[in-house]
Amino acid sequence: MTTTNPNADAETAMQYLIWALEALEKAGSQEAVHHTRIALEALRKSSASIRSED
Repeated sequence: MTTTNPNADAETAMQYLIWALEALEKAGSQEAVHHTRIALEALRKSSASIRSED
């Protein structure tokens, strides 16, 4: 039997946001960088609460 990761979707989304953050920083879009960081932090907090429930 395989174990499912309840955070898999959040972890995938965080990886995409990290890649987006890197690209946005290179492009110099500070407002977009700011919003991406906010989204990344929100996902980290929500996935931490899922981990603490396990």
